Amino acid sequence: MNAALRHLLLCLADDELVLGHRDSEWTAFAPFIEEDVAMASIAQDEISHASVFFNLLKDLGGDDPDRLAFLRDAPEFRNARLLERPNGDWAYTVVRHFLYDLFDDLRLDALAASSCRELAQVVDRLRREERYHLMHGRAWVARLAGAEGEARSRFETALEAVLADVPGLFEMTALDRAATEAGFFPGGAAGLASAWAERAREELAPFGLAERVPGAASLLAVAGGEAPRPEALGGREGAHTEDLDRLLGALGEVYRSDPQAAW
Repeated sequence: MNAALRHLLLCLADDELVLGHRDSEWTAFAPFIEEDVAMASIAQDEISHASVFFNLLKDLGGDDPDRLAFLRDAPEFRNARLLERPNGDWAYTVVRHFLYDLFDDLRLDALAASSCRELAQVVDRLRREERYHLMHGRAWVARLAGAEGEARSRFETALEAVLADVPGLFEMTALDRAATEAGFFPGGAAGLASAWAERAREELAPFGLAERVPGAASLLAVAGGEAPRPEALGGREGAHTEDLDRLLGALGEVYRSDPQAAW
């Protein structure tokens, strides 16, 4: 199997799996019961999308999906570091989800034109579901950023923390560049930076927060290692924080207890 295509599919699957697990941690702890149901549903969608990419890997000659999801150690994962950070408070979860979904929406649009026909075909269904996630996030952004007092203060704190890690979404390794050159990911993640910054600013402008969003040049300078903030980077090469070790310990606990079990 082409190494660049395998890397791309792992990045896609691991982003969704790790964020889906973080979302699932809100089950029974969301602010109110309707949101508890909504967040559990979003978590299920994200993990389902990871399964789609893992199964595509298998179909193209890769590994078993369960082994990929539950038996790899952290250095084998290719998710962006932003997605493995602990949930923090509700505002952090809302901001991270919304800004990641903006990125994922652009990424899926680009992948619809992938030279890998099988990949282009599967993203069509995922795009429809991800756009519901984006609508959900937009409603919460308006609720918190449009509020006053503690809600607004927490939102601004969360925005600053999330934006510091956003450059990791645009990180490009040698395999990412190879996947771009082969047309598997037209334009690559770095090619989305300008559109992402523009959309994020448009979304936050009604709340007077547009200027908090860095421009594409700044994002790519950090993503390319030309500016400070190295702690945002490394995820696409398997360099992760201890947060991912703890997450994977919980994620694979049951499967690792008996990998041969039939359910």
